[in-house]
Amino acid sequence: MSPESSTEFANARPYASLEVADLTLKSRFRSAFLRGIVWSLIGMIYAPLFIGVVLLLKGMGFGYFSYVVAASVAGGVGAVLYGARELALISTGVGAMVGVAMLILLGGQVSLSDVALVAAILAATVGLTISFPKRCSRSVPGKALAGLATGVVGGAVLAIAEPLHPEPFPIFAILAFVVSVNGILYVSTVRWWVTLSRRIRLESRSCYVVEALIMAVLAGVAAGSVWMVSGPLLSFGDGVSLIASETMHLEIQQAILGGLFGGGTAGVLLELFRFRWVHDL
Repeated sequence: MSPESSTEFANARPYASLEVADLTLKSRFRSAFLRGIVWSLIGMIYAPLFIGVVLLLKGMGFGYFSYVVAASVAGGVGAVLYGARELALISTGVGAMVGVAMLILLGGQVSLSDVALVAAILAATVGLTISFPKRCSRSVPGKALAGLATGVVGGAVLAIAEPLHPEPFPIFAILAFVVSVNGILYVSTVRWWVTLSRRIRLESRSCYVVEALIMAVLAGVAAGSVWMVSGPLLSFGDGVSLIASETMHLEIQQAILGGLFGGGTAGVLLELFRFRWVHDL
């Protein structure tokens, strides 16, 4: 045997392909784990908004249709929050500060709608007068459409299925289902919705107008969330909104756990089946 062949034999790696496959498998599971964490956080944000809207609408007599509206609203707001980036951080900060300030200064005289409206107006004013994002958020309306539409699907399934069940579905199961379905459908269809928004010229509006609307929505939701969390603790408000807030306090833990589980499941499945990330839109 020649020296060259001896060296080649000594350095041979007959199982190199298996090692590469093993590394690829580990990389995929690592990516799936990471995406699961990201979507778990999204589910955790989705859950309180969904359950809050459901309880408010049920108190107003919407019945099972509350699931459709709540899933659509939560899906749309979640898509805006996920897609707006810098605007999302600033808007939610403005909304939270307005909510806290109004509760401290006005006490029991302020209602849920008052807090949300003031925060939305203030945030819209900031969006119209100050230019701060490096990248215009024109793609966000298309993402919002995707979130709204896919939320309707998950909510409609719940609205149809629960009356056929002898007992109401547990809140954990509801959130796990609606978050996972909404997330998977959103990622599957968002590019089509963004393309549609461009065709119908939703993205032709001025950046200032688009960003003002985004900030108004997110700030209003953030301020309303502050009120929903603080209302029962401070004995603020009355009627449907206070009852919904008190009930939400009883169910929020299971709702968040369901959102975490549903979001994590959606994220892992999206990565294992190689769905593209949508942060580049």
